[in-house]
This record gives sequence, C-alpha cells and structure tokens, in this order.
Amino acid sequence: MSMSRQTGAVALVVSVLVAGAAFGQIKGTIVRMNGTEAAGELKWKVREKVYEVATGTVIVEVPVADVHEVKVPKPKALTDAEQLMRDGNVPAAIPALLKVSTDYLMLNWDKPATRLLADAYLKDGKTDEAIKVCEAVIRSDPSAAYIGDFAPIYWQALLKKGSISKVEDLMTRAIKSGDRIASASALIMRGDLIMATGDTNDNAKKALRDGYLRVVTLYANEKAVLPEALYKAAKSFEKIGQTPRADSFRTELKRDFPGTEWASKQ
Repeated sequence: MSMSRQTGAVALVVSVLVAGAAFGQIKGTIVRMNGTEAAGELKWKVREKVYEVATGTVIVEVPVADVHEVKVPKPKALTDAEQLMRDGNVPAAIPALLKVSTDYLMLNWDKPATRLLADAYLKDGKTDEAIKVCEAVIRSDPSAAYIGDFAPIYWQALLKKGSISKVEDLMTRAIKSGDRIASASALIMRGDLIMATGDTNDNAKKALRDGYLRVVTLYANEKAVLPEALYKAAKSFEKIGQTPRADSFRTELKRDFPGTEWASKQ
C-alpha cells in the first residue's frame, strides 16, 4: 500500500472513531401506526421491546407493535466503514461496524452495519464472530434470520460453520414467507448448498437448475439479488464448459450492475 493510501486509510479510521463518540445520542423520528410521530433522541429497550423517545426532559415510550416506521439519518461512521471495505481495509472497518451495529440496534442501520460486519468477519476467517453478531440482531428481530437482505449473510456464516440443517430450515421459512427477495435469496442459497458438496460438473448443473437460473428467470426484477444470481450462474456455466452462456451472463451483469461487488469479481 502506498504512503498516501495508508494516510487516507488512517484518516478514515480516525473519522469513524470520532463519529462513534456521538452514538449515545441518536436523533430520529418514530412514526406510529396511527400516523402520529414522536421525534427526539431514540433508544431501543431490548428487554421491554419498546422505543424510548427523549425530547428535553420528556420521555415517551412507544411499543414496537405500535411502530409503523423508524426514521434515523445514516451515520457517517457507517459511510466511512463502507469505504474502508471497498478499499479492502477490512481490519480497520471492523471496530466501527461493530459499534454501529450495537448502538443502532433496531434503529434502521443495525442490519446494514451487521451485514457488512459479518462479511468482514467471514473474509477474516472469523466464522463464529460473524454468527454471533448476526444473532444479536436476530434476537431483537427474529424475522431477520429469513426475510430481507440481511438473512443471506447469516446463512453464509452458518454454511461455513457446517450448520446445514439450520440453513435449510431458514430457507424453507423464507420461501413460505411469500417475500420475493427472501424466496430468491433462498434459491441462491440452494445453489450454494449444492456446490458446497463438491465442485463438480454435475453439481454445477444441479445448482443452475435448482437455484441460480430460477432466480435469473423468475426474479429478474429483484435487483437486490439478481447480480449475485447472474455471477453464480456465469461461474456454473463456465464450470460445465458452456463459455458463450457464461460470457452472456457476465456481460449482462457488468452492463446492468456495474457498481456491485459481483460485477467486480472475476
């Protein structure tokens, strides 16, 4: 790494840690089911399952069942950590992501931060830590284990741990939920599970048929999951020697999703 890049990385780390000092006072707005709002400093009370909203000396509690939406600005620390991850500086990103995921629990940004944090831990070979931080979020929001874009990173961590039956159970719950992104993510994971049993031509064909191609054909409008499906379909076609089809999927991936991590992979 060049001296200028090292200096930039250090500056980012400093800004992340400084930004973290303000995490104790997270300002935002709770929108209730009846349309009324409560704005102020927000805190999620884990045991009571309520949001605490402080405005001056007045404190209001809003039960989670009464909450329609939580509005909280994106923390600068998360933006800076995302840049560190893009730069490949995974160790520097981990402390900031851990703080955001903890301090913003049930305040919008816990799942994005924890998703990145789990990915960072997996890249660093720390599977147990990845599972641990995911399950901290899931304890407050059990559906996060099988619905939404947070679930797949948890499944990947479980897969690396060898907890196949648990992954399969969560995939089944995802499909039954009726959520399209959850269902598409489950199909991608089905392909991953097949490939995890052996990097063979037969497995690549089965992963395409039962997983990746289903997402490409049935969930073409789900932009959150399509790039991963295109990438893995291309790799599978390459494995079985169908280079033209692999190239076609790679072209589509790079043309339609140029800014994604999947487009940058080889």
